[in-house]
Amino acid sequence: MVNLSASADTITCPNVADKLPDIPAQAQAEVDRNLKLLQTQINEANNRLITSAGEGGPNFVQNAILGPLADKRTATINRIATAIGRVADRPTGLDGLATCKLGNGGGATAPATQDPDASEPPTSPPSDNATTPPSDNATTPPATGGNKITCPDVAGKLPDIPAQAQAEVDRNLKLLQTQINEANNRLATSAGEGGPNFVQNAILGPLADKRTATINRIATAIGRVADRPTGLDGLAKCTLGSGGAASSKPSASASAKAASGPTADDFVDIQSVDPVQQQQRTASSGSFVSRCGTPQEGHANSDNIITAPGVAKGGQQLNDYVGNVSTDAFSTNESLAASDTTCRIRADRSTYFWPTLRVGGADGNAVRPSLVQLQFRGNAMSKVTAAPQFLRLITGDAQAVSGGKPSDTASDAPSDAPTDLPTDVPTDLPTDVPTDLPSDTASDVPSDPPTDTAGAKASDTASAAPSDAPGDAANARPTWSCTGFANRLTDKYPICPSGSNLMRVFDMPSCWDGQNLDSADHRTHVVFPDENGACPADTQAVPQLRVTLVYDDVPNTQPDGTNVPFMVDSAPSEGNSPNTDHAGAIEVMSKQLMNNVVRCINSGRRC
Repeated sequence: MVNLSASADTITCPNVADKLPDIPAQAQAEVDRNLKLLQTQINEANNRLITSAGEGGPNFVQNAILGPLADKRTATINRIATAIGRVADRPTGLDGLATCKLGNGGGATAPATQDPDASEPPTSPPSDNATTPPSDNATTPPATGGNKITCPDVAGKLPDIPAQAQAEVDRNLKLLQTQINEANNRLATSAGEGGPNFVQNAILGPLADKRTATINRIATAIGRVADRPTGLDGLAKCTLGSGGAASSKPSASASAKAASGPTADDFVDIQSVDPVQQQQRTASSGSFVSRCGTPQEGHANSDNIITAPGVAKGGQQLNDYVGNVSTDAFSTNESLAASDTTCRIRADRSTYFWPTLRVGGADGNAVRPSLVQLQFRGNAMSKVTAAPQFLRLITGDAQAVSGGKPSDTASDAPSDAPTDLPTDVPTDLPTDVPTDLPSDTASDVPSDPPTDTAGAKASDTASAAPSDAPGDAANARPTWSCTGFANRLTDKYPICPSGSNLMRVFDMPSCWDGQNLDSADHRTHVVFPDENGACPADTQAVPQLRVTLVYDDVPNTQPDGTNVPFMVDSAPSEGNSPNTDHAGAIEVMSKQLMNNVVRCINSGRRC
């Protein structure tokens, strides 16, 4: 067991700023942001080093802290090289700067060119005499080839489940199975790592924490409509068995979904969904529509520039795009502003994206929408103000099933996720989506490219946010509907009647904090209005983006077991659940165009 002294040991990393060539002016801001991010990563790792003192075996620091830190630094250093490489020769020889080590009294390295807005100033430069991590001289844990993690059965200990709680219970039983599968995969891939306590500290302990939170949600869901079940606390801890199959035994339908994706239980007849009460937007009742075509031309990738910048295939599902034609994991504010666009108004170089829909199973044919409407709307309680250029927006949660937490966190979702709809569900949905979208070529909008692509920049703390911010099941939102029933939104896949087409509606948050373009969780810098439509204190209303997609070639056939007509593409851990539907956008409008959007909305016009 390694005893770490916070006063003696800190993590030492190679200096990156000193190894860079002269930085072109066009790349300076992006490089500075990522140098700041490198420092943030070191600070977080050193904090983890202090708070985990005494945990794990002799390789705990390497496996749980230094290894993940190297992965993050690799992605960040790659973004620095990419930013420079767009306007000059791409620097080489930086790959070896990602690996850090445990020094004895040495300060964590800081970039020489530190962003002046960094919350924590850099410490002294690294010394070259930092000691290496302790060698693994402890007993190696037993080989895991014949071992699997075995967990107590939860489903068999539950009382009769009320119908109102069944869906929530099934989802969490499925999540218990997903957690076991992930833990067993970690067990297999980490065979031979760490000391004698590695499995307990790095796998079984975190698994027990996750199961505790999930079991609590099951009890809470039942307790809302019946007596809350007791005696479930002891079912959270799992053990390492010899050849025994991992067991949580969810219901048959939950097991099928965990293995092969959605089932008939994930579908609902849209005609049985209750309409949403309309909400009047009297303070700023206008709207502005930007026509950017459909993604039929094939701009699609599995990147996510917002949640996983610099990480190829970081989105883990295929995304469709309209608007900016260059968007990928390595895009920067500067590259987006310089790119071409599919939008009719060339001053709108924003990127709009969402996960692809598939017909024929998880690996089936990708189906693109036949109609895409991008509408900017007002606020029920106030006028709107201009949104800043490069504002990041996310709605929904791509990891609503698994919770998206890192493997060493205590909980993978809120302890009391509500079964009813969130309070920020839109209440002013249109009765239908027009097939003849209004023209967005307003007379006071220039057709030539903007000359103010830099804009009045807000504080770009976005890029300093960690790219591996966890998901939160409470962020999932109902997005599914059908044409002719657009005032009915559901968090299940809808079965549309004859003559009606599948529809997805994504409302973005619209209450901006007035300072940041992004945040560590990609959500707190811009939030949703409350149930009355008002923005929280210390935020200001900006034009709310609504993305509406209509599909005219998706079958409306009834699902039969696991034979379902369509599903959304998703990360492997999410089982193609309808709850994982989400969308993102980066607003890259010229200042002149954004001001026009604001005028249209505040004056009550439809532009």
